Amino acid sequence: MSSEVMVGNKACATGVKLARVQVASAYPITPQTTITQYLSEMHANAEFDFDFVNVEGELTAQLIVQGASRVGARTFTCTAGPGLLYMHHPMQETGTWRLPVVMAVVHRGYKGMMPDHSDLMSQQWTGWIHWYVEHAQEILDTVLMAYKVAEDMRVRIPVAFGYDGYVLSYTAEPVEIPDQETVDVWLPPNKPYPSILPDGFDARKFMGELMAAMGGGDPQNAWKSHHEAIMGSEQVLRETMDSFEKTFGRRYGNGMIETYMMDDAEAAIVAMGTIAGSTRSAIDRLRSEGKKVGLIKRRSYIPFPESDFKEWAEKVDTFAVVDRSICPGKGGPVFNKLRSTVYNVEERPDILQFHAGLGGKEVRIGDLCNVGDKALKVAQGGTEESLVEWV
Repeated sequence: MSSEVMVGNKACATGVKLARVQVASAYPITPQTTITQYLSEMHANAEFDFDFVNVEGELTAQLIVQGASRVGARTFTCTAGPGLLYMHHPMQETGTWRLPVVMAVVHRGYKGMMPDHSDLMSQQWTGWIHWYVEHAQEILDTVLMAYKVAEDMRVRIPVAFGYDGYVLSYTAEPVEIPDQETVDVWLPPNKPYPSILPDGFDARKFMGELMAAMGGGDPQNAWKSHHEAIMGSEQVLRETMDSFEKTFGRRYGNGMIETYMMDDAEAAIVAMGTIAGSTRSAIDRLRSEGKKVGLIKRRSYIPFPESDFKEWAEKVDTFAVVDRSICPGKGGPVFNKLRSTVYNVEERPDILQFHAGLGGKEVRIGDLCNVGDKALKVAQGGTEESLVEWV
């Protein structure tokens, strides 16, 4: 294992190299651009054996990796903001066909070029697994875990993981790079669908259902199977996190969530991405003042960590959800999912909604301390000042 100071986009490209991706295709768009640059350089210098396909746009990039994945190749693509919207149609197909493509989304908002989570949140109905990461080390590690989960025969679902543009994509920090030999043992080559089904193979749960969905038969059953596979990926991710820690010595909670200072917390701030990192510092400041506030960092959005939040709902009095995206007219997507998740909990906690960091607006540690103070006030019997807070 070696260590190198690198920007987030290079950590992503390094993870692609370590995963021995066979086909990559992407169209450069700020702030994702340098991922394509690093991959292009790796291809030109023959650093590892893969095909890098230059294309004229994001829609084609998704179609390239879709086609390569259909014939069994390990594939990768990446984009940001408006580029993801160009991919929307083929993303639906990739999801429908349950192809284990992995895609990095370097967050870029729509009202300007700075980061928020609106881009990936807009694609939550495409049938992909969605994860959100916090720092460069987690970017590299998530690339490897994404293939481990996506290619598992219990899942076979594409994975999109997002990280904040500029703040991570172009900012350098130390990253530990595992040995290629170790990665090769932990992440063996992709095993595509067999061309001749072995005895006992339930074809209806795989290609048979997908063919039916495209040409008749029972498409509702295909959606049922797809949904069950995504929900089942939670267990596979938990197993993958345990295995990753044993092999590489790092872990990110249980894979679905990661907690900080939650053992005796009365209130919890729920955050993701780089805001989760800033929240840790805010929690330290609040704890130094004797305030029992903790952090629940949500790594997985699809599937949503329902069992984890139901468990914590019985232990804390207030959740303060910090959303870095919004559905106009409805509110924060994480807030709404969390509220519906704990609806049937017998003594459910109060849930406060905060919007922060939209369009790249700076979120300071002091801002997050205020979030914690408001959550703790409600937890201790106070009243909500507002149904929605803008940080």
